[in-house]
Amino acid sequence: MSAQIAVAPSDGAAPEQPARRHRRRWLNLPGLGLLVALAVLWEVLARTVLRSFENFVPTSDIVRAFGELAGQGDLAAQIGHTLSVTMIGWVVSTAVGVVIGVWLGLSGVAWRWSMASVEVLRSLPSIAFVPIALLVFGFSQEMELVLIMYVCLWPVLIATIEGVRGVHPGLIDTARTFNLGRVQVWRSIVLPAAVSRILVGVRLALALAVSLAVIAEMLGNPEGLGFGIVFVQRGFQPGQVFAYLFTIGLVGWALNALFTAAVRLLAPRFAGSL
Repeated sequence: MSAQIAVAPSDGAAPEQPARRHRRRWLNLPGLGLLVALAVLWEVLARTVLRSFENFVPTSDIVRAFGELAGQGDLAAQIGHTLSVTMIGWVVSTAVGVVIGVWLGLSGVAWRWSMASVEVLRSLPSIAFVPIALLVFGFSQEMELVLIMYVCLWPVLIATIEGVRGVHPGLIDTARTFNLGRVQVWRSIVLPAAVSRILVGVRLALALAVSLAVIAEMLGNPEGLGFGIVFVQRGFQPGQVFAYLFTIGLVGWALNALFTAAVRLLAPRFAGSL
């Protein structure tokens, strides 16, 4: 039998130090300060060194253009469209990727038969799939969703397969000695051990979903932030182009922050993997 030796803390404050060390600030003041400094630097450069570039507008013009877009009312609807297709495509691809990934990870026969197909299909550049989606579905929301689901499937699928196949065989053998069924082994052993890798793939898929939604809107669908940025670019309105650009960045940042916060709230022991 192994003995455990408990070491008493030297003072009453010692046990609280680990909890204090793991606290996270919701507001990153240094990061916010850096953004403000970059905005000021952008303003200065646009009015001095880069003044010869007439379409490189200063920060103040971008802020003014953002106010104009928000006042017109189209921006909110475009954000809503991009968010809706992003979330639908991401959720569907995550669910499908996890289910198929667990199956391929657990079944050696299924993995051997599908390994070559998975490697070939996931190697296709996402941009190369756009003409096919346009040819089949035309300029529609369905085209956006199919494009997002196809591209976002692969990081979730591969992360799930690697997470499942990375489970130590001893854990599964131990579960089988206790006569646990396949479903119990998957639910109690395999999935908890693979969650960390799966979450990384799901987070990567979320970033890809935003990018693919914007690309699809830029190429054909007359809705969303992607269409908006192309529309104002064709109208030679550089301030609004940059305003759309930073709006897209804020949308991606907000979704990533919400996903990270949800993991920390619902599954805090896996938050370190993000």
